[in-house]
Amino acid sequence: MKAVLREVPGIDVVVELDTAHFHPRLLRDYRPRVLLMDLDGFDIEDMLGRQVLNRAAEQAVKVVALSAGLDLHTAMKVLRGGAEGFLHKDTPVQGLVDAIRAVDRGGAALDPQVAGDLVTALRCGGTSEVAGGPGKEVKLTPRQRQILGLIGHGLANVEIADQLQLGRPTVKSHISSLLRALDLRDRTQLAVYACINGFRAHVSTDVFSTEIISGAR
Repeated sequence: MKAVLREVPGIDVVVELDTAHFHPRLLRDYRPRVLLMDLDGFDIEDMLGRQVLNRAAEQAVKVVALSAGLDLHTAMKVLRGGAEGFLHKDTPVQGLVDAIRAVDRGGAALDPQVAGDLVTALRCGGTSEVAGGPGKEVKLTPRQRQILGLIGHGLANVEIADQLQLGRPTVKSHISSLLRALDLRDRTQLAVYACINGFRAHVSTDVFSTEIISGAR
């Protein structure tokens, strides 16, 4: 992979790290913009996995995780941990290059199979085997659960404020507290978390049906 990428115009391979000799200062010293992280051989939730992702985030390094398996459970753990991409190791070279460039520009990169599984999980809106990520044991207030459910339904801050008759700053404050409590990075991760962990069920049907009716007008 290293030899192939070195032949791609516009991509410089600056360093290769292995799990036995990884040290956070290597990211600081070499300053890579994108890190390809081989997940096979260790658990993403173990100390090394968390350290790599945490240090990458601190150094503003984007992470694309590579694995021989494509189960959604692993993908969600990696994405919740801070990675911007999750691909199969057999991804064609051009697909890998496109993913590297996409995350470098601030986007995301998901293997099509994982993306399809994620869409299915979002549509189902219930619990699944993925439901065990960060924040599982965190106690949320009824209001936080309601707001999380509305985020899972795709409502924007202003819509949430209107539905719950709250000020927009209050909604924004609740969302910030949810991100901290669940150890998630952004609103997109909140929406995914809400859907696959069943938080949409915490929204009363009256609240959501009102939104549908008002939207139809």
